[in-house]
Amino acid sequence: MVSYVVLYKYGRGNFLEMSRYEKLYEKFNRTPTPTGLRFDDAKNLLFAYGFDMRQPSGGSSHYIFFHPRIDNYHITIAKDGNKIKPHYVRETVKAVDRVKEELIGGE
Repeated sequence: MVSYVVLYKYGRGNFLEMSRYEKLYEKFNRTPTPTGLRFDDAKNLLFAYGFDMRQPSGGSSHYIFFHPRIDNYHITIAKDGNKIKPHYVRETVKAVDRVKEELIGGE
């Protein structure tokens, strides 16, 4: 029996196993909204779905994520140490859902 691994291109040409990000998405999408999730997990999840990141300037802790194929859409995530607050977890899930709906076809 042949096993296939679904690969997804993100960011700057890196290919990663998509099942890892599907599991991460499920972790973010739990009810009630999980607390204490890592900023790097949110960043990697958004990168996996094609988002780019603009780093803050002037000492700000707010990172802006935007998708180059969705006009006038971005989310801002504040880095609180290495964790993100539940509000930003929900925003991350909404952003991934929007990409799935508009670009991937509602998977």
